[in-house]
Amino acid sequence: MWTAKDIPDQSGRMVLITGANSGVGYESAVALAQKGARVVMAVRSMDKGQKARQELLKRASGASVDLMALDLGSLKSVRAFAENFNAQYDRLDVLMNNAGIMAPPYRQTEDGFESQFGTNHLGHFALTGLLLPRLLETPKSRIVTVSSSAYLLGRMNFEDLQSEKGYRPTRAYNQSKLANILFAQELQRRLDRAGADVISVASQPGYAVTNLQNDQRGIANYTLYPLLRLLMSHPADVGATYQLYAATAPDVRGGDYYEPKRTLVGEVVRSEMNARGKNAADAARLWAISEQLTGVTINVSVRERVS
Repeated sequence: MWTAKDIPDQSGRMVLITGANSGVGYESAVALAQKGARVVMAVRSMDKGQKARQELLKRASGASVDLMALDLGSLKSVRAFAENFNAQYDRLDVLMNNAGIMAPPYRQTEDGFESQFGTNHLGHFALTGLLLPRLLETPKSRIVTVSSSAYLLGRMNFEDLQSEKGYRPTRAYNQSKLANILFAQELQRRLDRAGADVISVASQPGYAVTNLQNDQRGIANYTLYPLLRLLMSHPADVGATYQLYAATAPDVRGGDYYEPKRTLVGEVVRSEMNARGKNAADAARLWAISEQLTGVTINVSVRERVS
């Protein structure tokens, strides 16, 4: 079974991980730092980020780890982050779109988007677009978008993407995770057409025991999730395995999707996405809407890449 110990040497590589202060994002940062990568931890709370960085350095002594503030629920923050990153760093080998929120009570982002759609999808869409020039300049770079098995239940409600006509936390979460899949797939199609030396892949961590479920309400938080933790869960470092494979394994191809063999737990496998995840028409429609909502137009051009 492939584990983080099998990650190839990452010396000289630059990795950016969103939501890197806890859960599978933090464990991904630890594993990559231990293998020699320079890691940028993008975090919403700098206080929590500082504590996480200190803990990481205890596990990866001498590692090169930077900390930067990023609130994916604020397009202003995303733009400022991207501007600062592009000014400080001249390469980006791996962008790991990892951060996310899960089934909270209804709230809106700073820009008025339903919080899960705005944070899980639109924030990462804008971030990827603004950092794409750096990725195109870096040979054999990768964009890893972290989804969830919940995407299997997701449906794109294009008539009410922001849940203004009615909000169900889990339904909105499922939609946001399907949006992650559609984005990763459409991005790969555009990279292919441009002949870019960048690949877009997706993964999901299975049922990893993290803080992700802490904001949920309702009966599932008292019945279903404790049962899953007992019967079908694994710790965060194991949950990180699937995105680490997507980010580093030599046999990964653009458009791949990696997950546990038994959906929630098990060894890393490359899986076929369901019909909704492979719906090119929905992906193109979502892309156009995302550009309009974020104001970020993503142009994939190999002329921006340095050979």
